[in-house]
Amino acid sequence: MYKLILVDDEEEVRKGIIKKINWESYNFETPLEAENGRDALELIEDSIPDVVITDITMPIMDGLTLVSVIKQSYPTVKTAILTGFDDFKFAQQAIKSGVTDYVLKPVLPQDINDLIQKLKDKIDGEIDQKEDIIKLRRNYVESLPILREKFLIRLITGNPNNAEINKQIKLHNLCLNGNSFVVAAADIDASSLPKCDSEDDDEELCKFAVLNITREIIAKYFLGEGFFHNDNLVIIAVSSERDKTVIVNRTLSVLEEIRYTVKKYLKITISIGLGSIVGSMDKLRDSYRNALSALEYKLLIGSNRIIYIEDVEPQTTENLVFDEAKEQMLISSIKFSSEEGIEKAVKILFKEISSAKASLKDYQLYFLEVLSSLSKLSRIFQLDIGEILGIHSNVYAELYKCTTMDEISDWIRCICLKLNNSISNKMQNKTQMLLEKAKDYIDHNFSDDTLSLQKLADHLHISECYLSMIFKREANETFLKYLIKVRLDAAKELLGNSDLQIAEIAEKAGYPDISYFSFFFKKNTGMSPREYRKKVHR
Repeated sequence: MYKLILVDDEEEVRKGIIKKINWESYNFETPLEAENGRDALELIEDSIPDVVITDITMPIMDGLTLVSVIKQSYPTVKTAILTGFDDFKFAQQAIKSGVTDYVLKPVLPQDINDLIQKLKDKIDGEIDQKEDIIKLRRNYVESLPILREKFLIRLITGNPNNAEINKQIKLHNLCLNGNSFVVAAADIDASSLPKCDSEDDDEELCKFAVLNITREIIAKYFLGEGFFHNDNLVIIAVSSERDKTVIVNRTLSVLEEIRYTVKKYLKITISIGLGSIVGSMDKLRDSYRNALSALEYKLLIGSNRIIYIEDVEPQTTENLVFDEAKEQMLISSIKFSSEEGIEKAVKILFKEISSAKASLKDYQLYFLEVLSSLSKLSRIFQLDIGEILGIHSNVYAELYKCTTMDEISDWIRCICLKLNNSISNKMQNKTQMLLEKAKDYIDHNFSDDTLSLQKLADHLHISECYLSMIFKREANETFLKYLIKVRLDAAKELLGNSDLQIAEIAEKAGYPDISYFSFFFKKNTGMSPREYRKKVHR
């Protein structure tokens, strides 16, 4: 609540004003009093009020002098003049001193109400403006790492022009100046992760630790930049060399140090795919695609190793690249589409590659990437493709049993449809269970005045945004509305069926400030707590 000091050498005037105004309704505390400017300054120094209303003519220090001192020493304090002198010169002088308003005696209650409202609006406006500026500054600072990561992702997935590349490198102070470039993509081997109840949290912690180790090592050798994209650790390596052998050997050496260090200190293993060397950053997308292709070969030759694309695919077929756009189309259809939508997505996927001149083995390698994406999707939702399909052998081995395109198409379609059904069932059950847990926690902890959406989300180990979405979608109301309803019902119950004091009821309902509780209760019921208690006790 806001603080106000009323300064006037006439006690009756001060007491009359204080008595006639409902200060709480304007979010003001009951004003402090002073009979002259000197006494007022002592109060100001002790309490730092938001507003000072002062008479002009007073002994020891008059109001205009007081206003001048306030503006010099306490520039954020709002001031208003209250005087019986109907003299424009005084008003003019007061305005020059920076007062918010000028009210003449004798003062009517409405005059004071209007003045207090004007002062409150001015303070509220300044607070909102200040908060907006602070928020903008904070958002800008917080967004810089995100913008940096977005640009790096665009480098490997998009097609930025050289002007944009140079601008962003300078803006984010990136270590990407050189003559040759190559991209590496790494996976944390799932089999090496420790088994525990909170696998998601544990994996996120591992990713964070792996990224830190990677950045330390590539910084030591001035290799380039490291970041995560689509659960892959991505490294953009830069070199001033042009000799391909020198570049590959240097990059492989640094990658091996990363792989070794991760295993030594984190007790987990990573598999790394190294793409092709390119001569400019606008070609990084090609190197990234090759790195992902190389990484997929761990399914064939084993994990916990570095796989260079040219060691496994000396001659790549561009027509059979399962790029990010195709992957997103397929995954989106599984997560959000009907059976008809999935059928259509699979048909599009096969139609786009049907013109490629490749052998059945090449197609199998292509769909190995497709299957890897589906497998990754299943892991995200903690599903087992083998169990979904009712098979006990390696799901990747099942792919190689297919001998025609139609067989592969039917098999992929079957996986997609069953994944869609399993994900739908799991998400429905999960969200309902989370909603019940959330409501139960609120029902038992509503008296905690620090209870918030973020606190509840932390308790449930989910994001604030996801929790908000669950409330809106599954309960058809927001978290705040549900909390208010629970607190209001509790307050009504205590008012109607207990002899507790209003202050005690307010605290039990989650509102330790009785003034705010009274305001909140009346706003939602149309009655004050006392009025409500009288009504239900009739």
